[in-house]
Amino acid sequence: MTLLNRGLAELCGWLLIVVVLFMVVDLVARGFSRPLYGVSELAMFTMIAIVYLGLSHAEEQDAHIRVEWLPERLQGVAGRSLNGFVTLVSLVTIVIVGWAVWHNAIGAFDSRQAIAGPRPILVYPIKFVMFAALALYGLQLCRSLSRQFRRAAHDE
Repeated sequence: MTLLNRGLAELCGWLLIVVVLFMVVDLVARGFSRPLYGVSELAMFTMIAIVYLGLSHAEEQDAHIRVEWLPERLQGVAGRSLNGFVTLVSLVTIVIVGWAVWHNAIGAFDSRQAIAGPRPILVYPIKFVMFAALALYGLQLCRSLSRQFRRAAHDE
């Protein structure tokens, strides 16, 4: 799983370059009064992929933004319990969100949901990427929770 997370983090970096290229191409095309249809939408889809694909790596590295006031003041069992509770709530939330995204992606696939224009841009592929990334994030949350339980058992 660590190798997959690192690979996805690397992919996110490359996708950022793609977003910049999309924006540069869009800017240059608009400068010549020839705006390209769909470039900003593709950049938006790429940014969504970057955010979702980076979740699992951020969890593995314990790099999510969080309020540290209470956890810093709790020591021992209380601190570990709070951390485990927060991870469990995160996992439940991701399962619910993942379920909703899955059903939304299936609906978008069945209806061939697209952004209207001269050449419609299908929406469902990014929704499936979002679901896959949420599933990986959920698995990483399970690993984090397991690691926390092992540490707690070892400390006692």
